[in-house]
Amino acid sequence: MQILAVDDDSVFLEILEHKLRTIGYDNLELLNGPDDVVRVLTQRTEVFDCILLDIEMPGMTGIELCGRIRALPAYRQTPIIMITSLADRRNIDRAFQNGASDYITKPLDTLELQARLGAVQRLVDEHKRRKALEYQVSLMPEAVPLEFDFDMPINVPDFDRGIQFHALQNYLLTLGVKGLFSVSAVAICVENALTTFRIGSRLAFRNMLSDVGSVIEDCLKTESLLISYAGSGNFVGIVMGPSDWNPGDLEFEMNAKMEDFNPIYVSERLPLPRIRVGPVVGNSLFQLARPSQILDRAVAAAGSQNGIPRVGIA
Repeated sequence: MQILAVDDDSVFLEILEHKLRTIGYDNLELLNGPDDVVRVLTQRTEVFDCILLDIEMPGMTGIELCGRIRALPAYRQTPIIMITSLADRRNIDRAFQNGASDYITKPLDTLELQARLGAVQRLVDEHKRRKALEYQVSLMPEAVPLEFDFDMPINVPDFDRGIQFHALQNYLLTLGVKGLFSVSAVAICVENALTTFRIGSRLAFRNMLSDVGSVIEDCLKTESLLISYAGSGNFVGIVMGPSDWNPGDLEFEMNAKMEDFNPIYVSERLPLPRIRVGPVVGNSLFQLARPSQILDRAVAAAGSQNGIPRVGIA
């Protein structure tokens, strides 16, 4: 796995390099500050598999740099782990809003670092497997189907507003018990997603999710939330602050916008996606068995029949 680590503290970079090599990660590039990062990423022929960014750096912060990296097409889905000595909730929230996948605190614990990167390695391996399948599909779209299950939280193409589902789960873990009461959750469900999954190709299903994602982005421009595709036709989001969320109005607006796609679905003999928008739900003292349970409750409140998958949290 190829790793890029960025920190303005050269002593810490040496410590990080030693820890990474100790746990078996030798394919490293270290940069002493944010200034050259975008240039290195755009000029490099190979894409890094994982990026480690310090949050506190002079000039451009790690949070700002994370956003710039996410804007690069080759790094839309690359795991980005923030390294911070801060316990500042606001900075951690901003890091996730700018595309961070996870974070780890200083001083670094070797076992925790190993566990985080082990989870990243599994994601990287799965991503490479899917990219290989996509390439095969591009060559022989009728002969080589994409392989994923209905409940799998796949990456939705061109859904720039969306973050990876494991990153959304990681964010909930960072909140702690007290923080869980400061956020709410919502779900946007494709009611007939299973029909499309059964009668269409996997590529058609993924394209359908991309269409829905574009409608969601268009309708939620002013909403402050982290949103992800969770599988089973369900998009789930964490509301970051006060919201004027009106399920009925949003549902009407989204379905109206989906009508623009109707000629495509008619030509492909697929059902036009029907979108259901759920209400905002919060936590209670009796519903904290696991942080991501709030996502299940949002999906249930939206009336989805499928729920969301129980996938591992990095």
